[in-house]
Amino acid sequence: MDYFRAPTVQEALAKLAEEPRRRVICGATDAFADISLVPARSAWVDISRIDALRRIERCDGWARIGAASSWESIARTAWLPAALRDAAAAVGSLQIRLQGSIGGNLCHASPVADGVPPLLSLDAQVELASVRGVRRLPLQEFLLGSGRIALKADELLVAVLFALPSEADRTAFVKCTNRDGSALAVVSAAVRLRMSAVNTIEAAAVAVGGASEVPLRMPALEASLQGRRAEALRDVIEGASLAALTPMDDCRATAVHRTHLARIGIMRALTHCIEEAAHGVSAG
Repeated sequence: MDYFRAPTVQEALAKLAEEPRRRVICGATDAFADISLVPARSAWVDISRIDALRRIERCDGWARIGAASSWESIARTAWLPAALRDAAAAVGSLQIRLQGSIGGNLCHASPVADGVPPLLSLDAQVELASVRGVRRLPLQEFLLGSGRIALKADELLVAVLFALPSEADRTAFVKCTNRDGSALAVVSAAVRLRMSAVNTIEAAAVAVGGASEVPLRMPALEASLQGRRAEALRDVIEGASLAALTPMDDCRATAVHRTHLARIGIMRALTHCIEEAAHGVSAG
C-alpha cells in the first residue's frame, strides 16, 4: 500500500500535484463500506491529522467549516444553524459521527447524504484548493450526480462556507426513515424560512434529498410559498408538482412513496420553522 499522512494542507496538495489519482482519506467511513475497493491497489493521502481542516469558525457573518470537521463536532457547535446541527446529529451512529467528516461526505456524493439538504438551503459553497490556487463553487454545482463531483484530480476540498442566517430566519431538517434509530434516510428535507411582520412567508429555501440522483433545491416551490400565510401551506405543498424530483424505485421505497415522503418532510420542516418564529425562538 502507498500511504502518505499529510501534516499540512500544502503537503497534501503537493502530493496530489505529483500524482493526481491518489485517493484522499479522512474518516474512512465510506472507504470501509466500499466493497469494490481494494486498499492495497490504491495510493492514499490521509488528511485526518491536519488541524487547519478541523476548524469551525465564524467571521463577518459567514461560517467556515473545515473539510475534516466531524459530524459530531458540527452537531455540538451551538451557533451553527439548527437544520445543519440536527442533520449532523442524524448521521449514522455516534461512532460514525465521531469519525466521519463533512468533506468526505460531500465528496462521496450520496443522494441520501443527511448534510446536503441543509447546506443547499443555506446556499453553501465549497472551497477547492490545489497548488494552482483556490476556487469556490456553489455546492449545487459541485454535486453532479450520485457519486459524481466537480473536483479536479489534483484538488482537495478544504472547507464548506455559507452566510449565517439572520436573526429573523429559522431553519429545520426532517429525516424520513424506514425505522427508528440509526438508519439511512429514504427522503429528507431542509428549510430556511423568514416570516414577515404580517405573518406571511417573506422568503423560503427548500431542499430535498433522497428523491433524485442528487439532493436538490426546489425553486418553483420556494416561489409559490412567497407571501403565503401559515394556514395555506398544506394546500400549497399538496398541490405542488415537485416536477424537479426524479425519485426511483428500490428496496427501501417506491418512487411514488418517495414523492409522498418529500411532501411530508417539507411540510413538517416548514411547520417547525413557523412555530419557532411564532414563539420567538432564537434564530438558527
